[in-house]
Amino acid sequence: MRTHAHVKAVKTPKLAISAADYFAAKLAYEMTPWTLKRLVLDEKSDKHLVLDVRSPEHFAQAHIPTAVNIPLADLVLKLKTLPKNKILVTYCGNIACGLAPKAALELAQKGFQVVQLFGGMQEWQDRGFPIQKA
Repeated sequence: MRTHAHVKAVKTPKLAISAADYFAAKLAYEMTPWTLKRLVLDEKSDKHLVLDVRSPEHFAQAHIPTAVNIPLADLVLKLKTLPKNKILVTYCGNIACGLAPKAALELAQKGFQVVQLFGGMQEWQDRGFPIQKA
């Protein structure tokens, strides 16, 4: 039996930050559904604006009460309509959806205060929190 002893070592790329720094920052910029519900629905905080960055069709099917629908593709065009004095909370469909983090990155790069809702709409609904339909 012939074996191949030539296994190429995979080098870990050098990163600008450590894994610990990455996860600490990630946690600092994520909001749980419980926290969002408490702030926006229970306490009626006027310091937050909830942004649903999914398509208008998905927004119409179900969205978080008080959320404003700005699809990711339209975000750059709508930047001037967004308040700089509020914390923007982005969300999309679920934890695997990449729309909310892309929107959060775009907004942060433009100087907005932003966090992402952990788990998106799916996590919100799984907790049994209220939804609205358009």
